[in-house]
Amino acid sequence: MCVVCRGRLSQAEMLRLQCKNNEIIPFCGVGRSFYICKSCINNKKLDKIIQRICKIDKEKTKQITIKIKEIEFYGN
Repeated sequence: MCVVCRGRLSQAEMLRLQCKNNEIIPFCGVGRSFYICKSCINNKKLDKIIQRICKIDKEKTKQITIKIKEIEFYGN
């Protein structure tokens, strides 16, 4: 389920990410993770939700959302 829109899609249609040391990385197989559907990458709510999930401040959130867009575009 997407953490932004709460849509239930197949895993192939979403990005699986995790917060590790206040950074967003693709899921490495260990620890907690979350899914974001590709249509929610540009959603306005993404900043607020990432801030809540990763427990980070507002300034760092902008950098992380940019990194999520890079992960989606480049794949890593």
